[in-house]
Amino acid sequence: MYNRKKKEMMVYVIMGFLEAGKTSLIKDLLTDELFDDDARTLILACEEGEEEYEKDMLAKAWAECEYIEDEESFHGKNIEGLLKKHRPDRIIIEYNGMWASSHIPELYDDLEEILFDREVIFQTIDVVNDESFALYMKNMPSMMVDQFRISEMIIVNRCTLQTNKNAVRGSVKAVNPRAQIVYESEDEAFYDMKDEMPFDINADIIEVSEDDYGLWYIDMIDHPETYTGKTVRITGLIQKAAGLPKGFVVFGRFAMTCCADDVQYIGFLCKADEWQEYQDKQYVTVTARLEYKYMKEYGEEGPVFYAEEVSPAEKPKEELVYFN
Repeated sequence: MYNRKKKEMMVYVIMGFLEAGKTSLIKDLLTDELFDDDARTLILACEEGEEEYEKDMLAKAWAECEYIEDEESFHGKNIEGLLKKHRPDRIIIEYNGMWASSHIPELYDDLEEILFDREVIFQTIDVVNDESFALYMKNMPSMMVDQFRISEMIIVNRCTLQTNKNAVRGSVKAVNPRAQIVYESEDEAFYDMKDEMPFDINADIIEVSEDDYGLWYIDMIDHPETYTGKTVRITGLIQKAAGLPKGFVVFGRFAMTCCADDVQYIGFLCKADEWQEYQDKQYVTVTARLEYKYMKEYGEEGPVFYAEEVSPAEKPKEELVYFN
């Protein structure tokens, strides 16, 4: 029996706060050669920023723009009417950063039902202004983190030579390790900057201090090629979880990914011969070789410590790890 493949409906969700650069990004998308296909685009703008969509530009790009004025109107039934009106081939949503991010997965479910004869494919992009990044992370961390969690890509605009890339990467990767981060700057020298680590990654034994655990963890997850086969000395908490292979514990630290109510244990598998000498939830310092391999406990390839030396350790002065 012949099964005809469903036609795709691409839905681009562009998130971010006011003046982050969402409208500029959407204009760039509309004029990009990737979109030069005579397909009809419907823009659903959920806020009016300083930059507008010019009629001539929209007409040239085969695009229409509809404004959704309030959060209560952002739902499947309302959007279904706009889809019937314009019959688009793709949708771009300029999402209001002050609205709950939970509406995005809800809309995906609605569109799958509305567009039952098409395959709905979402791409979620969060646009961040580096000039206000630290301020928003300080005053509205939960809203920022909610956007990071559902974004496939985070675009950081207006970067300078003073941009703290480690703080940005730590804030994002702590809640969404798979997110791609793209930095944009008008200063060409910015792109020549290298990420500086506060520890020597070329040392025979990489010494990671208590304060640098979060930074090391994110870099280790993000750049496995840097640490594969390297020996690391680091302090953490062991958990003797049930069902682990013989000789393994989970080694890690408790981390604050957003606020005091969002604390979680981040760890990975660690193998040693002498775990029977240590208590569950005891702090230890391990000197271990780091490898990346498939483990069924991960369900994929992940970091595994093979301890060469284990010793008891004092509780860190600050038990929580911070990423930013």
